[in-house]
Amino acid sequence: MEKKHTRRIMLGLLALIIGVMGWRWVEAENPQEEQQLQAVAVSTAVVKSMEKPAVMPLSGTVEGLTSSIISSRFSGQVTNVLVEDGQQVEKGQPLFVLDDVELRNSLRVAQNNVNQTKAKYDNNRDEFQRSKTLFSQGAYSQQQLEMARTKMLASQAEYDSARASMASAQKQVAEATVVSPAKGVIAHKNLTNGQNVSAGSQLMTVEQLDSVHVVINVEQRDMAFLKMGDRVEIALDTYPDEKFVGNVHVISPVAGKESRMFRVKIKVDNPDFLLRPGMFVQVQLNLGQPKQVLAVPQQALLGQKGLQYLFTLEEGKARRIRVEAGDILGDYVEITQGATEGMIVLLDNLDKLKDGDLVQTGEE
Repeated sequence: MEKKHTRRIMLGLLALIIGVMGWRWVEAENPQEEQQLQAVAVSTAVVKSMEKPAVMPLSGTVEGLTSSIISSRFSGQVTNVLVEDGQQVEKGQPLFVLDDVELRNSLRVAQNNVNQTKAKYDNNRDEFQRSKTLFSQGAYSQQQLEMARTKMLASQAEYDSARASMASAQKQVAEATVVSPAKGVIAHKNLTNGQNVSAGSQLMTVEQLDSVHVVINVEQRDMAFLKMGDRVEIALDTYPDEKFVGNVHVISPVAGKESRMFRVKIKVDNPDFLLRPGMFVQVQLNLGQPKQVLAVPQQALLGQKGLQYLFTLEEGKARRIRVEAGDILGDYVEITQGATEGMIVLLDNLDKLKDGDLVQTGEE
């Protein structure tokens, strides 16, 4: 009985193993049924031809037409700061004053030295004139005349040196009051009354804002459309109703080492100082005639390690292809290489897809 019982157990196990193997065989014969349950749900779009406008929007940044760094030519203590950040100033307007007591004392010493050397020079010059008269009358020798002349020239040199020292002292007294080198607006002020400053240290800047530069970076392929003096339209969100117009003023002859783009400056008249350095603006750059290009919705483009890809639909499966992307065209992106018109592309779950994955599309 025990042997029969054991035999029945063995037969049961054998039947179970055969059943499992049979089920796996049936599953292997029908893989689509299981995969169909694991298909990734996606929506689709098609690669379409659309018009790329001749005017391309680019982002730009406002810079002052000139930016003058203000510093002191010598060290000293600030006695009076006359301006504040954002204040408009004229060329030659005083900005701040340094303590000039020692400078004025030096100027007085220099003036006294000028007076002394001048008196000495005047005396020696008169003596030389008398020597010339006596020499002509035979009362002075040639040697005596030359000695008088040498004495006069030496005193003249002392007098000239004293005048130069006085001029330097006068210049330093004048420079104790630092003035604006140009018309503009005060920025980056780092100065207070009583502060000790060092010669050459930056204390503020004067930004020329009656005209400004709008700076943009242009790709190499678009450089052919640019030339000096081109008219450019500019807008910014801060003043939605204002329209600004400028002209290409500077085109860098060298591309940036990292970006490989060219820096272009557009000069814009700014009489009301509405445009301020650091503002972001939109520039409408003329790139020639409109043309037809291929484009896909932006969400269809997948970027990985600096490369661009699209997922296309082929026989119910996702196929990844490499493409080259161009400019942004509203909600679409230009495809310059790798796609054809009418090609179906996938829009959803791109980060979850792999090449060859089965996908489930909705109604198109």
